[in-house]
Amino acid sequence: MARPSKYVSRSDLGWGTSPAASADPRSGLVVHYDSSNQNLANRDHSACLTYWRNTRAFHTGPSRGWVDIGYSWLACAHGYVIDGRGPRREQAAQPGGNRTHYSVTLATGPTDTITDAQINAVRELRQWLADDYSNAGTVLGHRDFIATSCPGDRAYSMVRDGTFTQAPGPITGGEGSLLGLKEGDGLLPGAPVEGVKAVQRLIVAAGFGTTLDPDGVDGRWGPATSEGLLQARRYVGSGVSSIKSMTGESYAQLIRACARREAERAVSGLGAPVDGDDGS
Repeated sequence: MARPSKYVSRSDLGWGTSPAASADPRSGLVVHYDSSNQNLANRDHSACLTYWRNTRAFHTGPSRGWVDIGYSWLACAHGYVIDGRGPRREQAAQPGGNRTHYSVTLATGPTDTITDAQINAVRELRQWLADDYSNAGTVLGHRDFIATSCPGDRAYSMVRDGTFTQAPGPITGGEGSLLGLKEGDGLLPGAPVEGVKAVQRLIVAAGFGTTLDPDGVDGRWGPATSEGLLQARRYVGSGVSSIKSMTGESYAQLIRACARREAERAVSGLGAPVDGDDGS
């Protein structure tokens, strides 16, 4: 496969070849996010390039002192894959996996939108690495390596439900599509199992996982899942008294519940440090 269709190279950015050590990461791709909201989905693509240049300046400056930007790539909200250290380079992104896995950051914060174009950018990147660089194509989250909130609960649910490992094309998982559930069919026996699992994982991330006991995340939508969704919606101020279907409003409130819970964890000291913290 050719490299992703919307690609910004280091030379496009005015950067030379990365001075980072050579490596041959073949074990997979690790998804990251930012520690604060950037609102890049609502800004021009030029803002993504500015963000990326500023990130490199921070990583190579006195606060970090790294030889280059920490990540392999950025998948921006407008669907571009933007070079960081690039192929066959060691990263400073995830301790324990800097030489074995590539890294891609979404540059999203706790409540930023993860766009369909961004999801497809990760999919194209993953497929390109598998085809041209003998990478296993496995997608993980930063929290699979260390205790951290990165890449955020929403992105991590997409890691877990396989959203990023699907072939590039129409989104059948992720924010823009109700995770594969068509509006109104969420309580039907035939609702997609992976979509139901993703909603259940978000219920857990929002802090209401006990409602799913004893079966947990099982891909079956029954009274327990409805109760978990109801509690999550009420947590962010909804006055709804029962769940009749999985609507766009339901999903939006579930996402807000996850973001609120994540912010509470950060305030209480259970959150994560700024991403890219192992100092390679």
